[in-house]
Amino acid sequence: MLKTIQILGFSAGIPTKNRGTSCTIISTIKYHIMIDCGEGSYLHWHNAKYKWENLKYIIITHLHPDHIGGLISLLFYRKIYGIKQALTLIGPNSLKKYILEYFKISQTEHKQALIWKDISIDRNLILDDNIYLKSLPMKHKIPCWGYQLKDTNKKIVFITDTLPNSNTIKLAKNCDVLIHEATFPHKMHELSKKCFHTTINQAIKIAEKSNVKKLILTHFDPSITDEELNQFTWNNTKCVVFDKKILL
Repeated sequence: MLKTIQILGFSAGIPTKNRGTSCTIISTIKYHIMIDCGEGSYLHWHNAKYKWENLKYIIITHLHPDHIGGLISLLFYRKIYGIKQALTLIGPNSLKKYILEYFKISQTEHKQALIWKDISIDRNLILDDNIYLKSLPMKHKIPCWGYQLKDTNKKIVFITDTLPNSNTIKLAKNCDVLIHEATFPHKMHELSKKCFHTTINQAIKIAEKSNVKKLILTHFDPSITDEELNQFTWNNTKCVVFDKKILL
């Protein structure tokens, strides 16, 4: 059963003093799922007092540094702490090669119980306790995936680093919570298009078309201030939650 959402990192491209890069924790009543693991994700994970043994899945959208920059460190620390529980890594087909090549080059024997799932092959997976994971390709500079997590009562959709496209609507249709990137304000829409990203206005329009119940915006250009982010609303509710834990 899906229980909570916490956005641990919501900065696009570059971490700042108060914002980490992409990392979101979706918790069930029994375990945690991490979506993306940008630089500094371990510190945010640690400071939020999550337990290592309850981290069962790491899902990666794509292999840009602000989405995987903290993954090797997290796996290394996991080894140091002697975590024995299996960890499933889900993502693009080059994810396994990226991680294992690093361990080889660094002569670091990871000796961890890692399970690999190539999302380009297995687009529909069943996680523990009958949590269903569905994925569809997004429109970015490199292969990038959007994800839908669903139990018997709730449906959560996570979409980042993409131009608006039909697959965003397919995944998000009638979902309970849509977590969507909003990298640039509307005034920077030409740059957004050039960088294959979604603007804040476009993300809100996707939420409208998809008939979502709750919208959470994430992945903001560092030039957007907290004061500006606090102004954005969806259905009379703030749609920027920063790192506040959200109950489902």
